[in-house]
Amino acid sequence: MIYQLVIPIIVCFLPVLVGLFFFKKFDLKFSSLFKALLLGLLAILPISLLQYFLPDLSFMNTNSILYSLIKSIVVIGLIEEAFKALLIYPLPKKSCTALQFLMLSFMFGLSLGCFESVVYYLDHLQRAASKGGVLLYYTIFLRIFSSDIIHMTCAGLCGLFVYSIFKKEKRISYFVYAVILHGIYDFFAAFQNNLRWFALPVIILACLECRIKYQSLQNEEENT
Repeated sequence: MIYQLVIPIIVCFLPVLVGLFFFKKFDLKFSSLFKALLLGLLAILPISLLQYFLPDLSFMNTNSILYSLIKSIVVIGLIEEAFKALLIYPLPKKSCTALQFLMLSFMFGLSLGCFESVVYYLDHLQRAASKGGVLLYYTIFLRIFSSDIIHMTCAGLCGLFVYSIFKKEKRISYFVYAVILHGIYDFFAAFQNNLRWFALPVIILACLECRIKYQSLQNEEENT
């Protein structure tokens, strides 16, 4: 029981605990980080509900690959990133620099990703038990940690988008990048063969985009 349930759930939430103390080094209040953590946990509810009640897009399934890609970008990318942006908006912006708000957004995305990982793990554990199979913990945890990073980085892009609105810049492209990167990641991660490894370059690209977009926004702040 402990090996199959308790320890894996603790492992799923371990990145949140690490992030909580790491992001504190950027002179952020624990109250702000905790608020980001709670909003990240809250975000999973509307995202799950909307995806559940969303109309079926199977009528577009003339090409299964194209359908999967469109579904990943529209259903996963657009919906999740839209809710991220909405729930990131209440985070304190006036007292934060662009870097500090990026870290708060990372905390938000990490919290969401870790909670989703727990749900993902429990779902697969139940499926394995019902079919009398053995759960492959290696593949589960590999996806969990890669999913945490994509949630964190895409939330970072959404956070920079929100911060740009607050600064009267309105960098819509930041949000568009978050949607596309998240959708393409989910598209590749869903494969059960070696194509799933193409999700790794998407994660690296998302990390680089966070850095590039942050530097662009910071340069704008320094020039005004």
